[in-house]
Amino acid sequence: MPCCAPTQRPAPRSSIPGGDTTTPLSAGYPFLPDAGYDYNDSFPSLRAALTWKMEAGQIATGEGGQIWAIPHAFENIQLFYRKDTLEKYNIAVPTSPPEMAKACDQLKAADPSITPLGVRGVRFWSSIHTAAVSIARSYGVHDFVVTDGKLDTGLDSPESIAFHKDYVDMIKKCAAPSFANDNWYEFVDGISSGRTAMAIDSNMFGFWNDVAGKPASGKIAFAPPLHAPSATSFDTNIWIWALAMNAASEKKGTAWLFIPWATSKQVALKGALAGQLVNPPRTSTWQDDTWTKYASQPEFNNFVDSFKKTQDHAALAFTPRVGFGEAMNAWAVAMQKMVNGDDVETTLRALAEEIRTGL
Repeated sequence: MPCCAPTQRPAPRSSIPGGDTTTPLSAGYPFLPDAGYDYNDSFPSLRAALTWKMEAGQIATGEGGQIWAIPHAFENIQLFYRKDTLEKYNIAVPTSPPEMAKACDQLKAADPSITPLGVRGVRFWSSIHTAAVSIARSYGVHDFVVTDGKLDTGLDSPESIAFHKDYVDMIKKCAAPSFANDNWYEFVDGISSGRTAMAIDSNMFGFWNDVAGKPASGKIAFAPPLHAPSATSFDTNIWIWALAMNAASEKKGTAWLFIPWATSKQVALKGALAGQLVNPPRTSTWQDDTWTKYASQPEFNNFVDSFKKTQDHAALAFTPRVGFGEAMNAWAVAMQKMVNGDDVETTLRALAEEIRTGL
């Protein structure tokens, strides 16, 4: 168990920026696990995403803040696709929404029974925080901005209008008619069975379904998420499962013994090899020969190489603040309206005003 016993009483109750009452793990817990634990072995993007401070009255991530949780597993957003389908119809892997729209037209002309692209469309924030927000960042879109010291939203900006026009056109040409009701399990089932050609979502979903002996084994490959046509690179949102300690807990010492064990190098590697911890958060796991050999089997195609390329661009693409869930839910509703034919600029202005009333 890579942890030492606590050397002092737990810290007093502390309020997390944003309103939830928890205990920051770096405030009042100066005692650390033993040297073998190596917190810095977690990917820098994960550590940055879970280290919070206050800037201009708002939560900011990165160095100089307090650690609020320890990463246990995570996902990035990628494009994954059926190699056999794209090769059959001689379609190149798209890199931007307009390229994707064109590829979808080709696929529908070649085989109308195939759904070209699976993306989440339900009226919930997760539909935004997967494909949409990752692609939007490459257009220069920000959910929240601070202008002249005042919090505002950037969802009615020129960059946001440009993104939404491309994204909505792509959804209209590519997604299933059931888009408004689709969650991750619909398109994962579709891409596993071959009814869906491509999907933009968590890279772990494709990995789970590309298993030896399954119908999709060796047929799913991976690529970075789409980006703006004018962008020189791509962005990918990062979503983390993490372990944290509640300030109201009466067992903080026990919790602090458990957290370093559950997030240790040994547990991360064991979980990865068992297929129960995708994606493992430690760089040492991705450098371990046993893991890379396992994850580089033929049925996983280019999963490892694509993961490493994508991870270099991973960061939170949203602003962690009070009310972000309600704002993102409203964004998901607005997305459905635009896909159903509502004017993009008018809808975004209404969305922005709705968000502003809640600031």
